[in-house]
Amino acid sequence: MIRDMIAQERKRQDKLHPNFPKELRLAILVEEVGEISTALQNGDIENLKTELTQTAATAIRWLEHIKKEEST
Repeated sequence: MIRDMIAQERKRQDKLHPNFPKELRLAILVEEVGEISTALQNGDIENLKTELTQTAATAIRWLEHIKKEEST
């Protein structure tokens, strides 16, 4: 179930933002971590789950791009 949530988020990311520029990857990941912090501070468990899923998907996306770049 958790892996499915992350996989769905990955698909959503590719659809909404097909480009994942190398120079912005860290900023995107850190922004997601910041949203985790906000959800924690607000005690919003549902949003926390969403933000954790988005952060995991972003980290996986970065790994996917690294593997792709290594193979070219």
